[in-house]
Amino acid sequence: MTVVDAATDPDLVRRVHALTGFDSGIVDGTGTEVAVFGIGGTGVTSFVEACHAVDPSAAVSEGRWRRRQPPGLAASGPTDRAVGIALMLLDPSSSIGDEERAAIEELRSRFGIVALVCTKIDVFWEWPRILRAHRGLLDPHEQLPVFAVSSLAALSGAADESGIPAVLDWIREHLAAPDDLRRERARVAAALGALEHAEASITRAADTDAAEIDAEALTRRRRAAVESRDRGRADRLTAARTGLARARSQSMAEVASGCRALATAATTRCASLTATGVDDYVGWLRAEVTALGEHIEQAVDARIEEVRAVTTIGIDADPGDIVADSEAELRRSEDPAPASTFGRPVPTGRRGAEDAMLVIIGASTGVGFGRLIVAPMASVQTLQWVSMPLTLLLGVAIAAWVIRVRRTSGLRAEIRGWTTDALGETRGRLEQLVASRMAAAEPRLLSQITRYHERRTRQVAAEIAGIDDQLRARRAGGAEQGHRDRLNRISTTHRDLAALSVALTGEDGED
Repeated sequence: MTVVDAATDPDLVRRVHALTGFDSGIVDGTGTEVAVFGIGGTGVTSFVEACHAVDPSAAVSEGRWRRRQPPGLAASGPTDRAVGIALMLLDPSSSIGDEERAAIEELRSRFGIVALVCTKIDVFWEWPRILRAHRGLLDPHEQLPVFAVSSLAALSGAADESGIPAVLDWIREHLAAPDDLRRERARVAAALGALEHAEASITRAADTDAAEIDAEALTRRRRAAVESRDRGRADRLTAARTGLARARSQSMAEVASGCRALATAATTRCASLTATGVDDYVGWLRAEVTALGEHIEQAVDARIEEVRAVTTIGIDADPGDIVADSEAELRRSEDPAPASTFGRPVPTGRRGAEDAMLVIIGASTGVGFGRLIVAPMASVQTLQWVSMPLTLLLGVAIAAWVIRVRRTSGLRAEIRGWTTDALGETRGRLEQLVASRMAAAEPRLLSQITRYHERRTRQVAAEIAGIDDQLRARRAGGAEQGHRDRLNRISTTHRDLAALSVALTGEDGED
């Protein structure tokens, strides 16, 4: 039986699956790309650029974390099936914790073939000691290849001293192997990672001192979870209500001040209005009303968004919130801004009987003033023949002037009344707009906060239940023998897999 056949031994696969619950068969391992990973400024981009500077044809790119991918964000980077090797970059200036250990476990379970690469060795002279300490935490069984590189040196032209060529040589050597061999190497490596993770978990759980420490830590975690279960709900709801009330009052005040300013400007224009300028005046007023409506609408939306940003800070987005926001946006787009048309028609200045009465009054006034002016001429014998025509001419002129003045005065009065009604109607529409937007925003914002805290309550309840189970298991005891037996089986399986891994590595050299 060849080494590859041994790697696919169903008994060995079943043993790994029974001990860890991990199925190494899901690892493909035949990809030809190299994904580079790092946490917290380890220089992933610089490392990828350095690899391309040394070998432009190197299929090295930044990888993406599966557990860190935000919901709804478009994936970037190679897919898991396309990746044959994963590189985990380590920064000698940073400490190693649970996040890095979880990252190594994720990479080994996804890709199998993982290498540790220590970067920035040109800056930290004690990197060998730091790298040994980091490897002791991340790879206690020393199953992963380890490299030390300087991306800056490679980018500066000193490729031979950077360590990058050694990494690329190892990559090319591994990718040159047949697909079947690389697949089995990856699956064996992933299975070794799963066994090491299970072994560490059992060892930690079986340690009495560690169990006591864990019990205290679990108790503290449970207390903190209970205290934080509903924390901030009342404050957020109060902030939302007071913020929307403040936004409503500010918007109403802005509507009132805008209408007052528009009324003042309209009064100034009406003082010099004539019949020929009515259309221009109406067009100006409609444009001003439209601009005021658009300004109020934008101001209301901005205030609502400001309140929402303040009250929902730290709240994770929920699909229900996204759907609600989309529906609200659709309703808002279907709800137009206040129209610039007015219910009352524009006055024309023509009033029928009143115009006739105005003509009569103007004519009588003109005749009276004409006779008053011409009366001194009647006593002169030679001017008597022109007194009557002159009286009529003066009467007609004065009558026309009086009629024009009174008509203009009446028209201005009607336009002022119409303007007052139009602005009152506009103010009512704008206040209705403000009220409707605020009324629609309040339940939407409060429901988003409520849904978040309901999700938080469910998560905390599940966390508390898990902590209670662990505490009961700690207090119950009696599982030490089972832990030891399982640990022995894991050690035996790990030894077999480690020997198989060595054999698979050597088989490529034999081929």
